[in-house]
Amino acid sequence: MINMLSKKFSKPKGVFGMIAGYIMAAENRTLNQWTIDQLGITRGDSILEVGFGPGYCMQQVMKREKDVDLHGIDVSEVMLKLAARRVKSKPVRLIQGSVETFPLTDSFYNKVISVNNYTIWNDQTKGMKQIYRALKPGGKAAITMQPREADASPKKTKSFGKQMIADFKAAGFEDIELQFKNIKPELSVCVTAKKPAT
Repeated sequence: MINMLSKKFSKPKGVFGMIAGYIMAAENRTLNQWTIDQLGITRGDSILEVGFGPGYCMQQVMKREKDVDLHGIDVSEVMLKLAARRVKSKPVRLIQGSVETFPLTDSFYNKVISVNNYTIWNDQTKGMKQIYRALKPGGKAAITMQPREADASPKKTKSFGKQMIADFKAAGFEDIELQFKNIKPELSVCVTAKKPAT
């Protein structure tokens, strides 16, 4: 059962995909809050969540600031359905697609957030360049990862951080900051960066 569920986390489908979505939401709650803190969401922001899952992070964003334009992109149809139920009372745009290939609007978002999704992108470098393109000049991105694999360790967390920094730099970001936090079950990393204002 556990092995079957573990295969569903990258692109959740069907009943087991829905179960995986609820597990991800419970595990990511503290990660979501921490990442939102790093992003510094303010009134009037246009925000994109990459890998919105069942929509819990979107709920947390809207609890903090109701006056935002919130969009999300996720490869899973199951997650889109779950998130749509969760945020149906708010004007949220949900997209089924890949951050690496979906034609996001240039210079549209003030903020981009992604929690425990970065390592399942098919091409992290391309995904980061897409995020850069979609951000307005001066816009900020926050990407958080917490290893959940069998070989999860602080060393792996730090490796994720180094990879994210390299991808942020390659995409053209500046003011890159790296932070770690001990959140059960494993050390977590959040990297923030800004698109140059000019």
